[in-house]
Amino acid sequence: MASRAQKKASGRNTTRGNVVARLHRAWGESPFYQAQLKGPAPDRFYHMPTDPRTPSKEVADMVLQGKLSIGAQSIDCEGELNQMWDLAPPNGALHAFLQDFSWLRHMTAVGETAKDPARLLVKGWLDRYEKWSLEAWEPYVTAERLTQLCCNGAVVMRGSDALWRSRVLTSMARQTRHLDRSSHRANTGYERLMTAMGLTIAGLCLPGCDTPAEHGLEMMRRELRLQIRPDGGHVSRNPSNQLSIVLRLQMVLKALEARRLEPPGFLKHVSARASSFLQLFRCGDGKLAIFNGSYEDDGRALVTALQSVDADTTPTGFARHSGFQRLDAGRISLIADTGALNRATKNAGHNRASLFASFGSFHLSSGRSRLVVNCGNGAHLSSEWVRAMRLADAHSRYCAEQKADVFAVSAGRIISHRRGEDTRGQLLEIDCIVDKDTSDEKRYMRRFFASARGDDVIGQDRFLGVPADFLESLVLRFHLHPEVKSSLARDGKSVILAAPNGEGWRFRSNCKNLSLEKSIYCGDGSVPVSTEQIVLKPNGLEQSSHGDMVVKWGFRRVET
Repeated sequence: MASRAQKKASGRNTTRGNVVARLHRAWGESPFYQAQLKGPAPDRFYHMPTDPRTPSKEVADMVLQGKLSIGAQSIDCEGELNQMWDLAPPNGALHAFLQDFSWLRHMTAVGETAKDPARLLVKGWLDRYEKWSLEAWEPYVTAERLTQLCCNGAVVMRGSDALWRSRVLTSMARQTRHLDRSSHRANTGYERLMTAMGLTIAGLCLPGCDTPAEHGLEMMRRELRLQIRPDGGHVSRNPSNQLSIVLRLQMVLKALEARRLEPPGFLKHVSARASSFLQLFRCGDGKLAIFNGSYEDDGRALVTALQSVDADTTPTGFARHSGFQRLDAGRISLIADTGALNRATKNAGHNRASLFASFGSFHLSSGRSRLVVNCGNGAHLSSEWVRAMRLADAHSRYCAEQKADVFAVSAGRIISHRRGEDTRGQLLEIDCIVDKDTSDEKRYMRRFFASARGDDVIGQDRFLGVPADFLESLVLRFHLHPEVKSSLARDGKSVILAAPNGEGWRFRSNCKNLSLEKSIYCGDGSVPVSTEQIVLKPNGLEQSSHGDMVVKWGFRRVET
């Protein structure tokens, strides 16, 4: 239970947040601030970017019918689309989906049929929020909405009269000027960067908004310097965030080219590094591996993002600064999380409470089939799912009771990783040392070995000098993709896996306590899907000395 002091601090923070919100609302609605949003009214787009993400006809049909479900939230406006804004919950995934106009991209999948309903939805938004709204005009949401309108505004304005086009474009210009004044208030580092790029895109696409575009570029320069590491990875260490950033960087570059403006040198350089880094997470099915709250995401968008990578650039399997390693052998690909919390992560607005306990977890695939995964992200679901998906139990790694885990993020740790390769295969070793008491060193090592032919993946988890309560609560989890069929062998000592590509695999371990248990997969961004996990409980495993334990395990391809 939280202490009395913690409750008081939480209450003070809530009160302070409410006061700040009331001040922002009063200032935004004041005639003084409204006067600052006035300016030239655009009559056209200078440039309309191409949205690389794949529209979904299924989502478009839900919007057209007024029956919309996003994550755990749903509404049914019974055909009265204009009422969708009033029925939507005040926060959550559905609210964000509507307010950032993500639905507009999907409406392009049904062609002319979407023209009138899309216009009706935009009119409903303008009738309610055109002047100003604290929630609807929040910086990150506003940036996303402006980007969607710049990319897909033709759906709303095609064949309309001049009065309607003027209303939409004037509102966009006002929102852009508002964003120019409020972009620094975006909540997290990732949102500040995306807001800066949205401001730049809107400023380049709308006549009379050149100054906001310049401010957006300057903000981009600052945020990219803070958030993009030397290897090109984003400090969130989230592959979906990385994909979104690369796509927006490319969109900014194309908008500058369309306006015949010379892109700043830093922009091309960072875009090339970030695009190259993205290759590390690409799986055989053309989508992303799941780490730190990402999703499988959009395969077509990933192809677009990687088109800018120089053909002569060799894909990297080692991201030292971002903390990822990749082994490719035969048909298999293994991606391991070797990273840790550092100062750059904190500076970008990521605190320990919002981090995923993914250190040491891995993703294993063979060809187009995913075998071992992490559970994904619950951001599109309720807060309980969000917290659950961040736990170590939701990752393919070791787990222990929170109080007993001496290798937790809060502990002082030194992390190193080593690679080796010869004709037999590739070796990766992750070494974590607790640095608080050098006289009683606590150490965790995870090793991966992938045979040259890709028929074997051998792993070892070694715990040295750790207390007994840690070893007693220790569990190793290997979450399986929902498309993998699994069964415990008759001898109870191994697990047989059937991959969707027709391959068979056998999992073995030196741990006698091996079982199959239920698990959940949230990696595709839809409702949670039931799957299974291999669970090892090595308590009682023979130890070479007090406080030491070695767990051996492996996957071997079998003939089917």
